Amino acid sequence: MRPNDDRLHAALSRYQAPERLREALAADSRPDISVGQIWRARIDGTVLIVLIVGDFTDGSGEVVVATPGEAPPTTSTIEHERVPTSTFRSLTLWPTVHGVLHHRVLDVMVEQSDVSTSLAVQVRVDLPSTVLDEAPFDPGSELVAELRDDLARLQSAPAVPVRTAGPETRALELPGSGRQQLELLIETLGVNQNEAMELRRGRRTLTPAQAQVLETILGMRPGSLPSSAGIDPALALEIEHPRWREATRRRAARTGQDELSARVSLAADAYALAARESTTEPDWTQRIALLVAGEA
Repeated sequence: MRPNDDRLHAALSRYQAPERLREALAADSRPDISVGQIWRARIDGTVLIVLIVGDFTDGSGEVVVATPGEAPPTTSTIEHERVPTSTFRSLTLWPTVHGVLHHRVLDVMVEQSDVSTSLAVQVRVDLPSTVLDEAPFDPGSELVAELRDDLARLQSAPAVPVRTAGPETRALELPGSGRQQLELLIETLGVNQNEAMELRRGRRTLTPAQAQVLETILGMRPGSLPSSAGIDPALALEIEHPRWREATRRRAARTGQDELSARVSLAADAYALAARESTTEPDWTQRIALLVAGEA
């Protein structure tokens, strides 16, 4: 944010979005995740359709992989179920291709209907507790192997770094006068004057990268300066929700970052907004929404 945006930044931090606006934030194609929804899951190079069959707790839940219009040859003995839904004329469910998936890879909800909910309940009851290897010469074995590989890639998608303990919020102890300290922060870290003042007073915490830069320049021992070293757990859970993926991609495209780095930077900005408030439990959905609205 540019220096001449400081007043807007401060005003946004005090703004309380109307309840109806906050409710509307989740009323699009990326609502809270629940059993019976069909989602597209995506990372670079991998896309799958999944049916949510388990409750999502702390951002993760059980899913079963599905393929629209694609099924194994009739001679295949691999367990599958081909069904029509409200969105798909033909959707093949693969009960043996299932696992826990984090919502960070969910992209767009494709369907939420009575049909998909009934399917999820049925599949969850019949879900195999163990998965045996298919016969290597089964005509559908290659397709199932590819689906399992895709699911494994989605499961290993990188997460934002999560803080395991609260960061230290104390004033920075830097050499020189107050003015010299501000100039050091502005010139070294590329922040504006308002951000530099917040860092100096301890109202904003240095990122690990910022702390490393300052420690190197000042000849300090690594770890001498307090840093965030990860994202607040509640903020991390919210920033990885699919409702923010489109905004994260826009930020990534604008700044030249990858999606993970854009998520981390958006979370850092949300944390900085909340740091101006007196509440100990910020409404992270609202904070992020305000930032996203300013970037649209």
